[in-house]
Amino acid sequence: MRILDKYITKDYLKLYLIFTLFFISIFLITDFFTSISNLKKEAAASYVIQFYLLQIPYLFTLVSPLSAIISTLFLITHLGGTYQIQAAQIGGISVKRVVLPLFTIGLIISFSILFLNETLIFRANQRAQELKEENFLGPPKKEVQKNIFIQVPPYYLFYIRSLNPQKGEMENILIYKESPPNSIIIAEKGKWVEGEWIFYQGIEYLLNEEIESTSFYEKKLLIDKGPAYFSRKYFPPDKMSIAELRKYIDEYEKSGFKTLDLKTELNSKLSYPFTNFIIILLGIPIGLILKKGGRGTSLALGLIISFGYYEAMAFFNTLGKGGFISPFLASWIPSLIFLTGGIYLLTRIERA
Repeated sequence: MRILDKYITKDYLKLYLIFTLFFISIFLITDFFTSISNLKKEAAASYVIQFYLLQIPYLFTLVSPLSAIISTLFLITHLGGTYQIQAAQIGGISVKRVVLPLFTIGLIISFSILFLNETLIFRANQRAQELKEENFLGPPKKEVQKNIFIQVPPYYLFYIRSLNPQKGEMENILIYKESPPNSIIIAEKGKWVEGEWIFYQGIEYLLNEEIESTSFYEKKLLIDKGPAYFSRKYFPPDKMSIAELRKYIDEYEKSGFKTLDLKTELNSKLSYPFTNFIIILLGIPIGLILKKGGRGTSLALGLIISFGYYEAMAFFNTLGKGGFISPFLASWIPSLIFLTGGIYLLTRIERA
């Protein structure tokens, strides 16, 4: 049995690697030729190469389910077409036992992607974002940002009418302190000086039973967040780690913003890695039904199944972000549908 397991595992991983590299290459080449016109004149070739290399971990997670289903169909139809499955059955080995290594591989891939999303892939995405901003043309940057509403740990809520991150200056600020004694500070100006914020020309209102007000010319607050924190450069939630996205959601909720779209994205990050296992489970019985289907049929069917899965995820995520169903259900319903279909077909393959 060990020889059979090694044989199945080796052939499957070879196909999986080939298809993964193929689809990643297609994505990179397409993106390069569509983005080349947006390269800055001063962009260094080494940074551009580094940017595209850093795309590989993220693209790996994106195309992995597609590679998994096509590899499964290729392998199963090959085993069926060359009568190797039938030979195993004659030898007393059940079909389910023959394909057991594929289930193991699916689980390993799923948990590996879940782990990589929290470590390597998140850091690679961050660096790739920096390189993109430095080397590719984008919308013109505004020196001064307007109307910023943001939660600042440990217990401050800021409204800033005008912020200049480069100079470390803000104007027309309202600060609400959420912990006792609660207070509201209104200041005309704020400046980042030697690692701390100093606010000028303002009034502090202590919200006791009787409101007390104190005017000040200069006031320091124990806030260690620099201008970059208030600037909050946009980083796509789909490229954040689960930990970072949870922190992002927490800050947005404390600031009074709706977070349905972010919570749906968070649940998708938890469910998506297991797409690999589910789609392999679904592909095995379909491959056995095809038996002697050619490579063209396997490729076409693999594309149809994977794109169907992606479309189902997109549809239910839209429902979740719109508040029609809970973010949890929006992210897990597609997986449950395909998992149920796979289990049903799998229970009927013993005679295949």
